[in-house]
Amino acid sequence: MTAFPLLISLLVSHFLADYCLTTPQMIEAKASGKHTQHIVLHAAVHAVLMGVVLAVFGVAFTIVLGLVALELVSHCLIDYFKGFLSRKYLSLGDNTKKPFWILYGLDQLLHLMVVVVMVYFSLT
Repeated sequence: MTAFPLLISLLVSHFLADYCLTTPQMIEAKASGKHTQHIVLHAAVHAVLMGVVLAVFGVAFTIVLGLVALELVSHCLIDYFKGFLSRKYLSLGDNTKKPFWILYGLDQLLHLMVVVVMVYFSLT
């Protein structure tokens, strides 16, 4: 298996889960760091989609389980802390201010770094 098709497929699943399959309740929870059950549900959508992609690419079941757990936990933590910081520091929650976009970019960078780690461990 080559890394590029797997990477592209995981990135597409990240896009689908983060933007297309996110409910209004998930958006509010991610923005505020409150209602953590919606953050967990959002992270679970990510984990399931990525697990399906990994399985389709023939990644060993035990590796898939570990990577799904990694995605679930890391996505929950990243989104929770982004929401927490946005609530604590109002400029981080205001999309008309530069700090918001820096935090948003950091959030996406961390998520994408997890995707890269998933690709790495899928190929070993």
